[in-house]
Amino acid sequence: MKKYIIIIVFLAFSLNTYAQSFGLKGGVAVTNFIGSDANDLDAESRTGFFLGAFTKLGEGNIEWMPEVLFHQKGAKEDGGNGSLVGNYIDIGVNGLFHINDELALAIGPYLGYVVSGTEDGESITDWDGTNRVEFGSNLGAIYNINDLLHLDVRYGMAFTDMLDDVSIRNSSIQIGVGYVFGY
Repeated sequence: MKKYIIIIVFLAFSLNTYAQSFGLKGGVAVTNFIGSDANDLDAESRTGFFLGAFTKLGEGNIEWMPEVLFHQKGAKEDGGNGSLVGNYIDIGVNGLFHINDELALAIGPYLGYVVSGTEDGESITDWDGTNRVEFGSNLGAIYNINDLLHLDVRYGMAFTDMLDDVSIRNSSIQIGVGYVFGY
């Protein structure tokens, strides 16, 4: 996991070269499965985390916020101790549509890649039949506490199935805090 955090920090500093502002964000992610076959799994939501870097581009009422996140996704077995956890690197670009100086609606696509995972506490080594690339969209809101600190709430939904023969996709509710270093 340390190497993935190092990759995120490296990408973040690379993005900072072109950005008007650079920041770090992190928080809690409540994830579950959706799709036509998701009810057959008898899964329930699980709590994980996300951590990453972002930049803000543009001025005025519309800004762009590219980001790179380490994001835990998955679900746990209903009533049991089993779980399926995927550790993803998500690269997204959100459009920020400002309602006023404090509040902005955020929407945009993301591309995720599962770099590791566990099933019932055991590391997953065989990825055959698994779609490791995920494409989806985020929809949420950002509340700027001041010029440097903001609260971020969003819902992320994957459009691609996790498995080749089963209609199961990730969904995530993220609640986090972001801090801008360069303004």
